[in-house]
Amino acid sequence: MDTKKILSLGWIIALLFITGTFVLGSLLADYSFISQTVSEIGQEGSPLNSAWQIFSLLVGLLIIVFSIGIISFGRQNKWSIIPGIFILFAGLSEFGIALFPSPHSLHNVFGLSMTIGYFSPLMFFLLWKDKLGASFKRYSLFAFVLILLGIFLNLSPAFASQLYPLEYYGLVQRFLLFIFYIYLAFISFSTSYSFSNIKKAA
Repeated sequence: MDTKKILSLGWIIALLFITGTFVLGSLLADYSFISQTVSEIGQEGSPLNSAWQIFSLLVGLLIIVFSIGIISFGRQNKWSIIPGIFILFAGLSEFGIALFPSPHSLHNVFGLSMTIGYFSPLMFFLLWKDKLGASFKRYSLFAFVLILLGIFLNLSPAFASQLYPLEYYGLVQRFLLFIFYIYLAFISFSTSYSFSNIKKAA
């Protein structure tokens, strides 16, 4: 598979994850998208445990392949590969989350390790800001600000439980996850477009 095809995986991953969470959640009786987390779809004892595990492993695998494409694209253009490495951590974390379903103690460990991947927009902003244009720079910074807000809201029940009613925690978690996956789609379109232009110029 060539680099351009691998770079196109970002928007496929975003579409797959967002659609998959809604489809699988809708198949689970009495599941609430507003109050329950995505991990509860495939938690231990859930009838969708195996389906969610396969789904999460697929998402993790695609993120890893996508990160390899980003790293390869960076190397070809003599750009920093660090942003791609941060995305790679997201894929590895997704693997861990899938292999150790909630409430396994390692599930939360891998969930927290996903924070490394969440910092990828900052790495793109800092290290590729002069590579893909002003809009890329602005959108990367905007995505990172939204992700920081999402991280804060997701962690706030531990230190500020009165900040918002916990019956909305499912929406709060989805805000963080969906922003990250939508950003992967943005990276996919940005790098694919740049890849085509670089090829034409060559």
